[in-house]
Amino acid sequence: MSEQAFTVLSVGCLFVVGLGLGAASTVDDFKAAAQKPKAVGIGFASQYVFMPVFAFLLCSIFQVEDFIAIGTVLVGASPGGTTSNIFTYWSKGDVALSITMSLLSTLAAFGLMPLWIYILVVVAFDSDAKIPWLNIIVSLLLIIIPTLFGLSVRYYNTEFKFCGKFIWQWIELGTSVFGAIFLIAALVFSLIIYEDIFASTPWSVWVMALLMQPTGCAFGYFVAKAMGLPHKDQRTISLETGVQSFTLTIAVIALTFTGDELEKALMFPLAYGLLYFGNSAGIVAFYRWYLAPMDKVAPTDKDDEENAAAGNATGDLAVEKEEAGVQF
Repeated sequence: MSEQAFTVLSVGCLFVVGLGLGAASTVDDFKAAAQKPKAVGIGFASQYVFMPVFAFLLCSIFQVEDFIAIGTVLVGASPGGTTSNIFTYWSKGDVALSITMSLLSTLAAFGLMPLWIYILVVVAFDSDAKIPWLNIIVSLLLIIIPTLFGLSVRYYNTEFKFCGKFIWQWIELGTSVFGAIFLIAALVFSLIIYEDIFASTPWSVWVMALLMQPTGCAFGYFVAKAMGLPHKDQRTISLETGVQSFTLTIAVIALTFTGDELEKALMFPLAYGLLYFGNSAGIVAFYRWYLAPMDKVAPTDKDDEENAAAGNATGDLAVEKEEAGVQF
């Protein structure tokens, strides 16, 4: 009964996250991101190439069991979700870019999560685990459908208001509140319901969970930095790369596996989720209070400012000379 309640809670969390992400996305966000194709491409590649491969490398280094590897790779191939958008805002990054990347990664998860499971677990890890592919695909639809619905509401709801707010504004507000509640409730429920899983989780899984998010953020940041992207984009790509929607992974696993397979597949996502809050707080604090204050005005902005200042100085000098009777 308790496991069924947790599954329902996970499904509710998926629905809320997808609906909120869709309602938060605008055409202007897409247009702004379209002007930064390099940033979008680097972020997408970092999230859907480096993170799954890094998850596989961790599984290979620590030689974990097959179903633990499945849970680990699923986390590595998960999208960022709305949480990364909030962290980007707190870190003074590019929120429009973050929302667009989250939406693209969420839609791409429908195909890429099963693909990476097949490539990295079945082929590369040489696992003979029986994976119910149809269950995984159906569970992913639970986040794709509400995301598309939220997008539709945001696009078409341009006139009708309820109590002074557009419908999409109410959706954004409601999903933000309930999303936080669902996230905390899911973690608390998991601690209570799956207490035995935490107790039996190998130390190697805890080490893997501790390394994944900071390493992903560091990779995204330094790749963006090496490619010469603006500081705000560096922080944004960093967070989109390293912040994974572990609640999506937990929901997919809860709807896909049962029994001993379920417990082993949940080990890494639960450990990752428990360490997630501390890791995220440290990374966001470092970005907001250390890196963000170091942001400089872009070169074009500097040139404009210098030209404007030079123009003002020339104008002032001309006025002074004209007053003195000097002709030009």
